[in-house]
Amino acid sequence: MAGGGPSIGNYTPFTGFVFIFNLIVGAGALTIPHAFANVGIIYGSIALSFLASISYMTATFMTESIAGVNALKRRACELGIDASISDKKRLLDERSDSDDSDAHTEFVPLMVANEVLLDIQGLVLGPTQDALERNVRLKAREPRLHYDLSNKMELAEMAELLFSHRGIVAFYACITVYLYGDLAIYAVAVPKSLREIICPRPSTDAVVWECSNRLNSSDLYRLFVVLFGLLLGPFTFGHVNKTRILQLVSTVIRHASFGLMIVLASVGIAQGHGRSVTDVVSYEKPRNVTTFFGVCIYSFMCHHSIPGLVAPITDKTKVRTILAAAFIDVYTLNFKDYPIQAFGYFLSFFPVFTLSSTFPLICITLRENIRHLASRISNSTSANTITPPRTGLYGFFQTNLYALVALLPPLVVAIFTEDVSMLVSFTGAYAGLGIQWIVPTFLVFCLRRRLAIEWHQMHPMQMIHPDAVASSENKNRFASPFKHETWLYLVLGLSLLFLVLITVTHGMH
Repeated sequence: MAGGGPSIGNYTPFTGFVFIFNLIVGAGALTIPHAFANVGIIYGSIALSFLASISYMTATFMTESIAGVNALKRRACELGIDASISDKKRLLDERSDSDDSDAHTEFVPLMVANEVLLDIQGLVLGPTQDALERNVRLKAREPRLHYDLSNKMELAEMAELLFSHRGIVAFYACITVYLYGDLAIYAVAVPKSLREIICPRPSTDAVVWECSNRLNSSDLYRLFVVLFGLLLGPFTFGHVNKTRILQLVSTVIRHASFGLMIVLASVGIAQGHGRSVTDVVSYEKPRNVTTFFGVCIYSFMCHHSIPGLVAPITDKTKVRTILAAAFIDVYTLNFKDYPIQAFGYFLSFFPVFTLSSTFPLICITLRENIRHLASRISNSTSANTITPPRTGLYGFFQTNLYALVALLPPLVVAIFTEDVSMLVSFTGAYAGLGIQWIVPTFLVFCLRRRLAIEWHQMHPMQMIHPDAVASSENKNRFASPFKHETWLYLVLGLSLLFLVLITVTHGMH
């Protein structure tokens, strides 16, 4: 949830698919094969398909919410309500670019356009002849809401616009817990991978084994956790931007790793390795479904970044297709032996390369979320007030305090456990469920009612139902295909059911 910033340019729908796929195929996807094998192919296939479908549904809720929030912000700019000069200038530019388009141009009162020009230029200027003609042409048209995905925004920005104060606090608490879990997974996966490379496990049943005369496997793992924190922790105290080169290298390694795993799996199947088909089909352990649920939720997590990923896509009409392809295109392969040692080393370094590059960025994101959440709980700053950073010793201590609060807990968790599956299951089942299922559902629920109120204010003579905006002529082109409120209640009901089942299962274990 980094800040907005300047435009990052545009890319094709295929590139958008690659970004979303890379976001999904991360640490969580690496734990799917083991969890899938523990559940069984029948229960695993059913659960994987079902959870992917629900996650896709909530992803479409996100795209609808992004377009709706853009419409509300654009309407506020037209009315001059809490609109910055840059927002107003962008609104004028959008009007200028869309003069020849009749399908999505909305009514703008004459005086509003004049006021926008005055605010931008800072001078008492009358409307230009083109502006007069444009407003005369628009005035005869029906007021409309303009839905689009071009304006980049963050999930927190959407939550602050649609949620109440308690909802915003709950949202920040949820995403903070999720980011803590994410960092803990990174802090475990990287040292564990390095330990397995330097001191290989003698057998699959070995828990602690000797690596040298002075260190065993557990000591070596904790040493790598400390080194991991010392090497990457300092970036938490500053501002780190992921460069294009780093993204490219991470993307190449990620795709090469999964491509290599597919090849190795195909070779193994062709050579008759592994269990027989009868054994694979007959094996089933439905009691492990709850753990598998948490793993899948974590693996399918991309919702917190959808607002920033869909904005640069050139053809917005293909967003739903891109999301569907990204959720379908997940491989569930299990690997135990590597025929070539070089391949084994390369695959073992996969989490080291990919997770180390994102650990500092997530730490900084968590640091800023903790700071924002603390300010909201204490009511020390209002939503519309920008507090300048403090200087001196207190400012230095304040900045470092939040950085330490973000950095140290994940490292402490990593010191005491190296079970990535357990961390993924917990993070995905609770905080991940909130970010991926509950937050998008409440966003679209609140958005539809806000749009209904806005539409009624634009058309005071019409008495409409809260859902009537979507069925009117002014449709949201990016609305979810799951329009009926029954889908919202279904997702919330399933969320509650799975929370109860997961809590009971964890309590039993």
